[in-house]
Amino acid sequence: MRSLAPTLPASADARPGAIEIVTVCTGNICRSPFAEILLRDRLADLPVAVSSAGTRAVVGAGLPTPMALAVTARGLDPTHAARQLDDEVLRSPDLVLGLAREHRSAAAALAPRSGRRATTLLEFARVVEQSGSDLAAEARAAAADPEGRLRTAIGFVLAERGSVRRPRSPADDDVADPYGRDDKAYASAVAQIADAVETLADYLLRAAGRP
Repeated sequence: MRSLAPTLPASADARPGAIEIVTVCTGNICRSPFAEILLRDRLADLPVAVSSAGTRAVVGAGLPTPMALAVTARGLDPTHAARQLDDEVLRSPDLVLGLAREHRSAAAALAPRSGRRATTLLEFARVVEQSGSDLAAEARAAAADPEGRLRTAIGFVLAERGSVRRPRSPADDDVADPYGRDDKAYASAVAQIADAVETLADYLLRAAGRP
């Protein structure tokens, strides 16, 4: 049995009973809200609250048409209003998912206490895929309640980051910003985010003991 030492406890002022995940990009109108919407849908049966923010948010703006179409194509609601990443947003999340390394760094710089809970979406998925052991099964065995299992599962992945194979280029942990670019750029971002969200969501669902 893996030691519980890597498990990251919830912040003392976190909202009781819910695991908080925040996705972060630059404008909070393309990458992070798309990840937020997909994660909220996939994790709807778990005690998880998902939100998003931007390091230079276009505050109040909705999704651009290509990203809104990617959301509606999945039968989901594209309603969104961008918000700025600040210390309040970072006050209590259990997991901060940057859509690129710069967003992970910005979160850690803005609220140093969140640094240990910050990674990129692609890095999280990569660790889950490359881990040599079944972290989800270990998380299920480590706690009886879903919240405890989820916090343990997140803590295991964050602790494993230095133990798995690095990408060929550090930029491979980034989802390139498609805003203002062509349909091919949007399609690439959508595919990367959707694949990583599926890996993350499947992992957390298994950790919680859900089919």
